[in-house]
Amino acid sequence: MKKSTLSDELTTYGYVFSMKKSILMYALALAAMFLLGKVFRLNNISIIVLSVVAIILLPFFIRNQVRNKYIQRQFSDLNIYMEQFLYSFRKSKKVLAALKDVEGLFEKGEMKDTIASAIHHIERTFDEKDVVRNGLKIIEDKYDNDVLRMIHRFALEAESLGGDCDGSVTLLLSYRRMWADRVYDVMNEKKKNRRDIILSIIVSLVLCSAVYVVAQKVDVDFSSNIFSNIVTSAVLILDLLIFYKADTLLSANDELKKKKNDEELLKQYERIEEYNDSFILDRIAKKAAMKSVTRALEEAFPEWLMQVSLLLQTENVQVAIMKSCKDAPPVMKPALKELIGGLKKEPDSINPYLNFLSEYTLPEVRSSMKMLYSLSIGSGGDFSEQIADFIRRNQSMNDKAERNKSSDRLSGMYALFLAPQITGGAKLVCDMVLLFVMYLASMQGVGL
Repeated sequence: MKKSTLSDELTTYGYVFSMKKSILMYALALAAMFLLGKVFRLNNISIIVLSVVAIILLPFFIRNQVRNKYIQRQFSDLNIYMEQFLYSFRKSKKVLAALKDVEGLFEKGEMKDTIASAIHHIERTFDEKDVVRNGLKIIEDKYDNDVLRMIHRFALEAESLGGDCDGSVTLLLSYRRMWADRVYDVMNEKKKNRRDIILSIIVSLVLCSAVYVVAQKVDVDFSSNIFSNIVTSAVLILDLLIFYKADTLLSANDELKKKKNDEELLKQYERIEEYNDSFILDRIAKKAAMKSVTRALEEAFPEWLMQVSLLLQTENVQVAIMKSCKDAPPVMKPALKELIGGLKKEPDSINPYLNFLSEYTLPEVRSSMKMLYSLSIGSGGDFSEQIADFIRRNQSMNDKAERNKSSDRLSGMYALFLAPQITGGAKLVCDMVLLFVMYLASMQGVGL
């Protein structure tokens, strides 16, 4: 029988099924729902419904927990691998030698097995043209990360060209450190968000339970009311779903892997020129497309600049730009082809640089292209100092862009933080109204 998607995912994360552990977790979940039901004085049917929802969600909570641990382990392995690979490559100038050095640092596990597979492919494959590149691709397929791919591309290029690569290695080590710092910050922010949402749910439920204390003092029992049971059950189930949603988002692997819809972005980029500004609908559609493409370019431009910075260690500006086109982010390739065409026509003019992405409001692009032009003509002082300044600006820009993306991904957490307070507030209002109505009814009964 074919395994379910959830089962396959858990297997990927290294989860080992244990009958004893599973029974214990389900028993604890049922006990927690029973206790919660008794606290809010739910009837047996409502407790059963609440328990069923909890049982259904429990495997997914387990999935999120296991995935969190897996992502943290992957990040740690990847961070160590990239740092040590660069140090080893600087010493040996050979990809295979660097891989063998790094393999020895890892104990038995996923990363060691992956590196071993890459080494085996490089040493034992004789019928491929790009054996080393394909060997490194084994690691890239397992650890889908842009910084990793950039380091591998650099190593392949440096091994092919030879020469001194100390400057490029130093640059990449700094770039890796910035990436690691960003991921650490995001992971800590996720922990804080998860804790805040749990506290929000707990505070909301504690406030809701206060109504029962008030009801007891005025000698009114509304807990057996069918309307109260339905509202309370709905709120508790919604809180479970809210936490499940938050937990799923917070366990996503956004820091190590980037989700990109390159094909759709390219279509939008090409479609912008086709819109007719004389039609209102076209203007609206063009504005939306421009906004989407501009944001994509803001993210892609620093990544491309990093590639150019590496190439500038061994190439002049125009050759670096031409070589960068092959591995550039797809959304930038049409504009890069136009830039390269312009440079071939006017190699000494600033116009191709200034025309690059000029239709988009991207101040960083204009200033960086002016810097590239200055480097190309050798003006403005010491060339190596100019490159160093260019790289520092590029790294700062890239770090800022990546932090903004991480912030955007986490911005929706505030809505999930507020959600339990809204559901709890709604329940509190319903309970207070019901309490007031039943209290008045009891008072009228006494009067009669």
